[in-house]
Amino acid sequence: MCTSPDPVGRTPGPENGVKHHLARFGSHQVVEVAGLRVLDLARTAVDIARERGNRDGLAACDSAMRMGVTKEALEAAAEPMAQWPGARAVNASVDLADPGAENVNESLGRELVIEAAIGEPETQFPVRTAQGIRWCDIRVGNHVIEVDGRVKYLAEADGGFARTTADDVAWEERKRERLVRDEGLVVTRLYWEDYWGHRRVEAVRRVRADHADAVARFGPDLDERLAREAEAIRKQYGDRRRGA
Repeated sequence: MCTSPDPVGRTPGPENGVKHHLARFGSHQVVEVAGLRVLDLARTAVDIARERGNRDGLAACDSAMRMGVTKEALEAAAEPMAQWPGARAVNASVDLADPGAENVNESLGRELVIEAAIGEPETQFPVRTAQGIRWCDIRVGNHVIEVDGRVKYLAEADGGFARTTADDVAWEERKRERLVRDEGLVVTRLYWEDYWGHRRVEAVRRVRADHADAVARFGPDLDERLAREAEAIRKQYGDRRRGA
């Protein structure tokens, strides 16, 4: 919690369960939430990047953009931090921020795809299939990466999103994947546990192998038909990449 516009200096230890961060801020960055004076979304997001590093910072900046913060606002919040500790993580997080990542799982999935160095990822890519439009989480070339979390399979009563059984949800996902593959795309699925430890190493290898397969089968660039259809779908139904 930042309580005064102090210069960057030492960060004292927690006091009564509250960790204090000594860093300058402008009065324009202070907002009131539930009766408390706090820093705004843009400043909070870049502070998380500065304190926690690239991974948490990217998720925070993605989240801020989903809630309406512009890239310019993030850049403005980051600008005074150019010489502060953690500035490199701040700049990377702001540069890569994308409101099309709809949750933290998709932010971490996109970060893994960036690490795999297979190309620039595009979020919320629409595909017209034989059974309607399907929106894919991440796309690079003719390769889509779908990010799955357990909440998709949990019943609403248990805090999830499923309105049918987990088996039915999984079956529908398999059919959806086949429809996307039938349009000339290679599909990789990522799970939360793929982001950590040895699972991450294996997931990066798998993403790279699947992308190489997509390039070998369909070429390095997105198929022109798929590109045209995606543009038409976004014009007709809206662009789910908020802020795009």
